[in-house]
Amino acid sequence: MERTKSRRTSERKAPEPLNIDYPAMMDEILNMPGDVGNAYNRFRRYSLLNQALLMSQGVAEPINTFRGWQELGRQVQKGSKAKFIIRPITIKRENDKGEEEQFMRFKPVNCLFTVSETEGDDLPEYEPPEWSEKRALGALAINRVAYEGLDGNVAGYSYERNVAVSPVAPYPFKTLMHELGHVVLGHTAADAHAEYTQHRGIAEFQAEATAYLVLNELGATDQMDASVSRGYVQSWLSGEKPDDKAIRAVFSTTDKIVRAGLESVDHSTSRDH
Repeated sequence: MERTKSRRTSERKAPEPLNIDYPAMMDEILNMPGDVGNAYNRFRRYSLLNQALLMSQGVAEPINTFRGWQELGRQVQKGSKAKFIIRPITIKRENDKGEEEQFMRFKPVNCLFTVSETEGDDLPEYEPPEWSEKRALGALAINRVAYEGLDGNVAGYSYERNVAVSPVAPYPFKTLMHELGHVVLGHTAADAHAEYTQHRGIAEFQAEATAYLVLNELGATDQMDASVSRGYVQSWLSGEKPDDKAIRAVFSTTDKIVRAGLESVDHSTSRDH
């Protein structure tokens, strides 16, 4: 749907959101088929021991093998030093009876490289027309901080009034909206941790549904895979049906995020849905 243009050219009007049908879009999120595919398992997950070993080597960003980075379209830079982890190896030998036996041992293997040690064709930073991330973060009093984490399958995270997006997130703009949703919905407040933990399925539904609606509202649906997003929501809900209060909170949060990034918008007003 196109934005309605003002007939008065002498007076500049503030841009308005696209007026999508929120209830219909919510029905789509909850009921249309979705499939997360391999969106959240592109990277191998390592044991707590190996995570500790990597952190002791100063690693605080996504890691992968040489071949793993190649499969993602990135090349390890010349001169990069591989980080080591402990890997199991199988040793075969004959016992006193001449029978072959197998033994499992562990040895350090230098095989992992950080994303900052790679190069490739990075996607350009995306920002919708007339909507500004800087303006939105300022209006919402939220900080964007550097991503620190080893797991490349975690696209982003949020805490208190801070959000971080992984440098290898497949859809970084959608991830940013998801994490903004968590903060605006109040999931990251200090006194909300127990509630979030107890009802995480609903919280993740709310954050992802917010991102889904925001991208539709801003005409940025090419910045996400709608099927993966629906699959994410439906997986977290596991058949649970969100109540009207939870859904209304998504509508309100979507409106706040969209309007926060638009220029010269009166943030004291919002649409009713």
